[in-house]
Amino acid sequence: MKTKVVTLVYYHPMARFFCAIEDAWKQLDPNVEFLHLAVFPSAWAYFRLHGRATKALSWRAFLKRAKDRSTDPDVISALIRFHSSDPGMTDSQRDALDRHARKMLDVSRSVIEQFDPDVAILSGDTRLPAEVLMRTLADSRATTWFFEQGPYRTTLLDREGVNANCSFRTALADLPATGPELVVPGQRPRWNNRLYSTVDKLVVAQSRLTGLLPPDLRPYRLKKCPSARYKALVRQSDTVSDRRKTLLLAMQVPEDANNIYHNPLQLSDAGLIEFVMSGIPPDWKVVVREHPLYRRKYSAAFYALVERLERIELSGRSLPEDIARTCITVTVNSLTGLDAFAAGHRVIVLGESFYDHLNGILPARTPAELGHLIEHPTDRSNPAPNMLLGALVDRYFFPGHFTDIDLGYTRGIAARVIESLRVETR
Repeated sequence: MKTKVVTLVYYHPMARFFCAIEDAWKQLDPNVEFLHLAVFPSAWAYFRLHGRATKALSWRAFLKRAKDRSTDPDVISALIRFHSSDPGMTDSQRDALDRHARKMLDVSRSVIEQFDPDVAILSGDTRLPAEVLMRTLADSRATTWFFEQGPYRTTLLDREGVNANCSFRTALADLPATGPELVVPGQRPRWNNRLYSTVDKLVVAQSRLTGLLPPDLRPYRLKKCPSARYKALVRQSDTVSDRRKTLLLAMQVPEDANNIYHNPLQLSDAGLIEFVMSGIPPDWKVVVREHPLYRRKYSAAFYALVERLERIELSGRSLPEDIARTCITVTVNSLTGLDAFAAGHRVIVLGESFYDHLNGILPARTPAELGHLIEHPTDRSNPAPNMLLGALVDRYFFPGHFTDIDLGYTRGIAARVIESLRVETR
C-alpha cells in the first residue's frame, strides 16, 4: 500500500521546500503519494506548475456554501484566535471570519476523509488552516508533524508543535553544554521568485475592489508612526550610557503567533514597556529595539511612551551595537533573546518559548521578579552559551532553511518521518 502524506503550505518558497521533501521521500521510498494543501495562491500556483497534487484549501472554503452550524462558538473562537487578534478588524470582518472557519472545517473534513493520509506535515500550529487541520486530523489515523523555521537558519520538525509547543522544551533544562560550538551561518543566498509574490499581491489588491478574498488571507493592517515623528524619536546620541546599568528590551513582532499565543501576561507593546519600567531600578536605562521589519509599525501608545519616558531610547542601531551597549536583554519570547544569550547577556523572558528552559535563561512573571533578577545576578558558572546553543541546534534542528538555494537537507527530513513510520508499525 502507498503511504499517503498531506501537507499544509502557505507561500511559494514553502511550496518549493515541500516539493523537495516529496522528491527526497520518493528517492527513499517511491511508494508514496503527496497531497499539498495550499493557503496562498502563490503556493498553489507553484505546486500546479511543478506537477504536484494540490488543493487551494482557503479558496475552496471561501467559495463553499455554508453548511456547518453545529460547531460550538467557543471552538470557532479558538480556531480564529490568531486572525481575530488583528486590531484593525471590523465586526463584519470578524463575522465573515467566523463563517469562513465553519466552512473550512467542512472542507478539511472532506479532504482528510477522502485522502485518508498516513502522515500530515503542517506549517505552524496557530493560523486558521493549521488549527482546522489539527482538529480534523485528531479524528484520523494520520501521524502529525509540525514544521517551522528555527534559529540560525535551521528547520524544526516536531511531533507536538512549534515555538513553545515543541516536544523538547522542558527537556532543555537538562541539556548538556557538550557542543559542538555554535557557528552562526553567514549570509547565504535565499531563493525567491517575484512572479509568485506578485500573484499574492495582485490577489490582495483586487479584493479591495471586489471583496473576493478568504478572510484568513487578509493581511494585518498596522498603522505607521509618521516618518518625521519617528525620526525625532530615534535617538542616536554620542553620549554613552553605562552599559552595566542599561537594559535591551527586544520587542515582539506585533502580528506574530508567539506574541498572541505564548504571551501569558498578555502584554501589549505599550504594556511591555510599562511592565519593564515598573520593575527596573531607578538608575537604569532601557534601549527599546523594534523588530527590524516592523519599525514604525507599533501602536500609538507605544510611541507615546517612548516620547514621554526619559530613561528610554528607541534604537535605530544594529543588533550587535545594541547588544554591545547593554548588559541584560528582556523580551517576551523573541529570538533576539537567543542572540543576546550567545553574546554573553543575561536574558530574562516574560513569556513562553522553545528556549525558555535553557540553563541560564531567566523567567520573570512580575515586575518585582524582574527587578530582583536585575539587582541580584545569578551564579555566573553557567555553561558556555555557545556550547549550549550548539548542542541545542545540533540535537533538535535540521541544518538548513526553507529559503536556501540548496535544499539537499530535506532528505534528512524525509528520512526522519519515514523511520518514525517504520518504528510505529513494528
